[in-house]
Formats: sequence, C-alpha cells, structure tokens
Amino acid sequence: MSKRIHVLINGEQFGPYPEAEFRQHVMDRKILQSDLVWREGLADWISAGELLATLAADPLPAVKSVFEETKSAAEKGDAQAQFKLALMHEKGEGAPLHHAEAVKWLRKAAEQRHAGAQFQLSLALAGGRGVLVNDAESLQWLHAAAEAGLGEAQYLLGRRLANGQGAPQNDAEAVKWFQKAAEQDHAVAQCSLGFMHDHGRGTTRNNAEALKWYRKAAERGDAVAQNNMAMMFASGQGVRKDEAEAAKWFRKAAEQGVPGAQTNCGLLLAKGQGVPQDYVEAFKWFNLAAAKGHANGIKNRDLLAAEMTKEQIAEGQKRAALFTAKREPGL
Repeated sequence: MSKRIHVLINGEQFGPYPEAEFRQHVMDRKILQSDLVWREGLADWISAGELLATLAADPLPAVKSVFEETKSAAEKGDAQAQFKLALMHEKGEGAPLHHAEAVKWLRKAAEQRHAGAQFQLSLALAGGRGVLVNDAESLQWLHAAAEAGLGEAQYLLGRRLANGQGAPQNDAEAVKWFQKAAEQDHAVAQCSLGFMHDHGRGTTRNNAEALKWYRKAAERGDAVAQNNMAMMFASGQGVRKDEAEAAKWFRKAAEQGVPGAQTNCGLLLAKGQGVPQDYVEAFKWFNLAAAKGHANGIKNRDLLAAEMTKEQIAEGQKRAALFTAKREPGL
C-alpha cells in the first residue's frame, strides 16, 4: 500500500506527502486532525486523526532534528554546517545559547576560508563575545573576509581604518576598502566613500566623486548620504545651487530621524527657500530636532515661535507628536 497521503484543506488539495512528512505537518499543526486525508486503499476521505490512529501500530523510525543533522555534518568537516551550527548557538535558535560554542564552530569554518564565519569570528573577537577581546586577531579575520569579497567586511574594515578603531589609522587604505564595498552597492560604504572624497581624506578632495557616491547611497535610502547631498545642493558646493533639490533630500533624511536634516528642513520651510513658506511645518521639524537635543533645532524653534500664533504652535506640536507616534515600534 502506498504510504503517500493526500490532504484536503478548505477544498484545496495538498500533497501527496510521505508518511513521515505527514506526521510532522500534523505535529506542527499545519494539518489539523479534523482535516480530510486519503491514501491508496481507503474507500473515501477520512479525518487525519482517524488515519493517525490506524498508523499508531506502525511507529516511525526516529528522525534526526535539524540541530542533530547540522552538528553531524559540522563534525564531519562541512564548513557551511559549521557556520550554521555556530549561528544556532549564537542566537539560541534550534540549539542551546552558547557563545563560546559558537566561537568554536566559527573558528573551524573560518579556518576553511568560509567568509561569513571569518566575519562573524572577527566581530566576536572585537566584542569579547564568547572569547577574550583580541583586536589583532579580529583584524586578521576581518581582513580575510574582506579579501574574500564580503561587502560588509570590506565596509567595516574601511571604517576601522578610517577611525583607527582596533587598527592603525590609515585613510588611504580606508578609501580602498570603502570603494570595494561601495562597488557592491553597500549603501553605508557608498556614503562613507562620498565623505572621504568630500573632505579629502585618503584621497584628493573631489566634489564630483563625493556627489556621485552620496547620490548612490541616498537613492538606496541612506539618511546620512541624503543629508550630506542636500548640504551640497543647499550651499552650491561642487554643484549648481538648488534649494528645491536640497529641500527634497533634507526632507527624506528628516523623515528618517536625522536631527540636523530636520533642522535644515525647518529652515528652508521657515524662509520659503526651495519650498512654499510654512511656519507650522517648519516648527514641527524644529521641535523634532529639539527633542533630540539638537542645539540649532532648539534655537530656531524658539525664534520661530516668537513669530507664530498660539494656534500655529499648537498645530506644529501636534504634527510633531503624530510623527513621533508613527515612528514608535509597533505603531
């Protein structure tokens, strides 16, 4: 008799499933005991519960869990399984939460040149997670992952070199790694590369290159790049001054919560530069920046309030509160 089982749920047929998979779906409640099932030899559809009762005398051989299968493959030297097992221990998902055990398996996979494991091992060594902090070894594994072409590792290596964080400060090398990650469409690396060109760090100052990389990052949603590009348009730095374009990008960054952009957005609205003048909307943005302690936001909010009616101020405060509420987790 065929072991494959057909399932009928709300009039839609699924399967056929091998008996082991059918049992698992019932355990996971993907198939309810009240759902109708059929297999060869049955005269008609019966409930899944009835079929299970007939199978009770025919116990299924033990099936290995995902953890057991992954650990077995890892112990046999499979680098991807070693990496997967490490992440399971790191997150406590499908395996006991155990940072030291995670580091053990990350190291085994990293030694087999698994770029993801090299990167995660670098992070563990930098943060002292499951292992003692070791900046030198962390840098070694980060460099290995970057050389393997992992974009996130290339960006982080560039950041460490630019900031002298866990590595000797070296702007030229930072630019090199930001460039590699940026060419893989890593938005934050693109913004960082734009910054280096903007300020002449590790390379000759180049407004055109700065704008190019800021734009790429901004279009991918990077708020810092949006703000920095808006600053270039607002001041005419290396580009034709365009207050409307500046307002557009300041607003995008402001909506992502960048206080400097919120203040600049407010300034353009208060002055009617690049956008229609709107004291209430300007007050909203100043108020949001001020709530984050932004000095210019506080100053401009108070200056603008002196020119507004009580009703306008109340409306501006209401809009700020609504904006904040929409950004609250779960709302």
